[in-house]
Amino acid sequence: MNVRRALAVTIVVIVLLSAALVHVRAENEKYHVDAEPSDVGLTVGTQLSEDGFPSDSSRLWVYGNANEDDNIDEDDMRYLLGVLSGENPVTVLSDANCDGVVDEDDLVYIQRIIESDRMDVFYIDNYYRVASVSWPVERIAIGYCSGAYVADLTGVTNKVVLVDDTIKNYWGEMNGRFSSAGSFGATETPNYETMIAAGINVYVVGYCDANADALSPSRLNPVGIDVMFISTADNSGVDIPNENIDRSILMFSFLLQGDMHKTDSYIEWHDGLLEKMVEATSRIPENEREAMLMTRTSALYSTGTYSITGKDNTNNIHAEWVGVDAVGQHCDLLPKNYQSLDVETLATVMIQNQHDGRLFFVDNAHDGMRHQYDLGECLKADSELLSNLDVEIHYLGMAREMGNSPLYVVEMAFYVCIMYPEVAESVGLDYKGLFHEYFERFASTDYWLNLDIEDFFLDYGVA
Repeated sequence: MNVRRALAVTIVVIVLLSAALVHVRAENEKYHVDAEPSDVGLTVGTQLSEDGFPSDSSRLWVYGNANEDDNIDEDDMRYLLGVLSGENPVTVLSDANCDGVVDEDDLVYIQRIIESDRMDVFYIDNYYRVASVSWPVERIAIGYCSGAYVADLTGVTNKVVLVDDTIKNYWGEMNGRFSSAGSFGATETPNYETMIAAGINVYVVGYCDANADALSPSRLNPVGIDVMFISTADNSGVDIPNENIDRSILMFSFLLQGDMHKTDSYIEWHDGLLEKMVEATSRIPENEREAMLMTRTSALYSTGTYSITGKDNTNNIHAEWVGVDAVGQHCDLLPKNYQSLDVETLATVMIQNQHDGRLFFVDNAHDGMRHQYDLGECLKADSELLSNLDVEIHYLGMAREMGNSPLYVVEMAFYVCIMYPEVAESVGLDYKGLFHEYFERFASTDYWLNLDIEDFFLDYGVA
């Protein structure tokens, strides 16, 4: 395109945008007086297939994000003008008002989103379904460590009026709102009457649970409470991987009208670390990658079977991103997110998948802030159980909440630092420093000053 044509196109875009904004202002006046058209939100509930997903490069899967980046701003209006003029291709998220048609009404809707108007905002949830949330969001209920950590990071703790029993019992000290909030019970069996009585706007599940999730919308939606299936934890009984924690964090903040400046700061920190680790470990040859197996049940309290992470478990996926051979991703005996194995089968898996006579065994126990078990005691029991195995086993402990929170990026740094210390040193990677840096930069209170990192990450070594 030559300069003269480029200038002409620019002028046309400016004129069109100006005209569109006049239309937007006029429509906004109407929206504040009259009810919204009945076809707004027409596609809510639609189940998307993989070929209908937005771009993988986008983390803000919110309708109105027409150019599918990580923001909804004036650039989306410009992009949508290009769609309407035929200059730009239609994107999945172009239909801002979810009425099934991409037209000028979507320009109105994008402007309303930018202005944080009183409205319904549409998005794609963790079930890959079109969902909605009503703005403004002022009162929420959240569950599990995933909800506590993300609410704390994204600046929505002041909106929390209900938490589940696990936050109440284990993570209440993170923020005064958690300790003073009421409890709605367990994620698997939430008390809907309590939620209704508390007058919440949104129930954000701690993790997707196949049984409860099938019931929650039918109990809460009729009384005007939105149910948001946006989580950073692994699912229960749901065969959908949940590896896109950064996407969930960004959407959580945006949809619940949190602190986007703080969230963007985390995303920038996260992206820099992840890029550094992925690039550094990508140079490790396949035959030199360390093998890792993760258990969710320690010999300390096992009754004879061990819950082992398998195919598409979040921890396994993230480990593979940074050069680890996660056994659960390819072992035929581990086809599910997690499954129970007896000791003999567990030993078989370890022997068959060791690398050069060595394997890293990670005990993913409930230590951390939860302190239900002690990582050191768990690993001691594990090492005694497996002491006769003809494999060199390097034992690692990690609190389960680390992989189910914004700290999952430190989880990956932990793997790299322990399994590939020379690689970590070459790029200046220090998981202990990053652990403390996260809390210094993103925690809302000083609770973290009393935390012991060995309750969260523990290198037990070769027993």
